[in-house]
Amino acid sequence: MSKSPITWLELIKEKLTEAKKNGKSASIGEVVPEAKKEWVQIKNGTHPKYTQGKAKTHARKGKKSDKNSKTKKNSASAKSTSSAPNMNINDILNKAKVCKKCRKNIEKAMKKSEMKGGSGGCGCGGPMSGGCATCSPA
Repeated sequence: MSKSPITWLELIKEKLTEAKKNGKSASIGEVVPEAKKEWVQIKNGTHPKYTQGKAKTHARKGKKSDKNSKTKKNSASAKSTSSAPNMNINDILNKAKVCKKCRKNIEKAMKKSEMKGGSGGCGCGGPMSGGCATCSPA
């Protein structure tokens, strides 16, 4: 009679069914030590009934993605605001036409966030004209 292949899980299931047939309500913890001894024999090829079988692989279902997920990595809101790291901060400040006082505040904030600062003219008129909210004598 030829030996039939069996996997570790099948061996444990078989031991559980044997215990149930004998009237015991055995748990996996009670069956495993007994199954271990047999598994060593099966792996060595000395077991009278069984040879080592290969585990069956099962196809796994993928997770369905939520279209309105808040933590989506590729969403526009999740992208960083500094999408153009090569852009010069001085150019941005010059285009925005920020007064000297505001520019210093921005430069301090940029130094804290490890960005390069810039210097240039004021577009609002500063203390002379009071065009900027920071400069205006309110």
